[in-house]
Amino acid sequence: MTQIAEVLKPCNPCDIRILENISADEIEVGKVISAYHADGIIPDIIATENWELIEGINALEAAIRLNQQVVMVKVRQENKSHIKRNLTLLSTSLLYTHPLNSSIYGEREDLTRLKQSIAETGWIKPLVVTPDADGKRYRVVDGNSCFKVCVELQIAEVWVEIKEFKNEQEELKALLAGNVAREKTIEQKVREGQLWEQIERCEAKSRQGRAGEGQGTTRDIIAKRVGLGSGVNYEHAAAAVKTLDETNDPGLRSQLKIALSKPRGVDAAYKLVAEGRRTTVATTGGTPARHCLQKAEGRGQKRWIPKELERVKIIDGPHKGKNATVRVLTGICAIVHVDGTPDPKREQIPFNQMEALEEEAQKPITSVTQESKQKQQELGLGKRREQVLPDLARNTGVKPEEQLQASATNLNVAGDALVGEVAIALLKLSPKQMSEVMLRVGPDLSVPQLEAIWQALGDRLAHKAA
Repeated sequence: MTQIAEVLKPCNPCDIRILENISADEIEVGKVISAYHADGIIPDIIATENWELIEGINALEAAIRLNQQVVMVKVRQENKSHIKRNLTLLSTSLLYTHPLNSSIYGEREDLTRLKQSIAETGWIKPLVVTPDADGKRYRVVDGNSCFKVCVELQIAEVWVEIKEFKNEQEELKALLAGNVAREKTIEQKVREGQLWEQIERCEAKSRQGRAGEGQGTTRDIIAKRVGLGSGVNYEHAAAAVKTLDETNDPGLRSQLKIALSKPRGVDAAYKLVAEGRRTTVATTGGTPARHCLQKAEGRGQKRWIPKELERVKIIDGPHKGKNATVRVLTGICAIVHVDGTPDPKREQIPFNQMEALEEEAQKPITSVTQESKQKQQELGLGKRREQVLPDLARNTGVKPEEQLQASATNLNVAGDALVGEVAIALLKLSPKQMSEVMLRVGPDLSVPQLEAIWQALGDRLAHKAA
């Protein structure tokens, strides 16, 4: 049996090269970091004499994140046949960067240090490439940054490992694994997470029906995988990146870019999204609108907030241009009924996507039928011809606003509409009433229902704490 000798040597963790497409486990990396803060020990990192990693990817990643300048590495002195790779020398003219690499990590990489290192040492980590369908060219899966530097330095040929992946998901996993040790911004982490979501959706068909892999679980797993902590934190960061991609406001884009470039900028970026800052003033017929949605800081101008049962005009989003009636206010959004949609249907619209609707001008009466309808409305009668008595609100003396507000909830619906209606009803309860509701329904709730309530409350408390 061959004896393997291992010798401890000091090394900068950034100088250790990851030989294979090994992906660090974010949970294990976190455990290593926590243990280091407790006892100051980094687990074993094993490398070859040429500083190629053999074992200890989680410990290596933790050392890099802890900004360790020197770590003790077990250098294995042995026959390297077990880690040999089938390498091929290819012309750089046959290679090209992976299309998704720039969309995730951007075009403006600072490659100064890498370029200097390659120029001085001449050592280039073998690239991992995969052939196109026609086999004429190869896209770089691992080593895109090195390849860019090689092109800049006009290096004609490089060593590559040619791999054919069994499907697109395996190729994308390799692309992400090749960038696991890269220092990333929040935006880059979110874009990695979006790619992981795409991978998960494609693989979900093969595991349908398996417990514990619902949306919330997947979201939390992806958040930890890309280094964004909790699922709620990831969702907030993703909302900021989505706004960054969609907004035409250069000021908002600049603010989001700055926030997302900071290590702890998720809350600041999400606040910008939630506030819905606008750099242009909404206009109607060339004159300023009655309510400006822009939050004009420093001018003492308050953000407009609609009232329940107020008529509004939707100025952005999928229902842009339509009028609606506000039913319930929920923080920075309103649950509304959009004109022209079925009565039970409700939509959640942010305040910054609506404005107060000027009182609709009354159309002149042109027929006896229209005059009759107007009289019906003045008397509080409904639209049905057979109704001959006023509505209950006028008969009992209750204020119309109060009666309408109480009747905003319609439980004779199903699906998403029912969810919206129940949410409307719950928001109208006082804390004491909410407690009474839970005491009444508690004995009849199933275990999955209780777990769903617990998960929702946990996510909400985490959001509040953040």
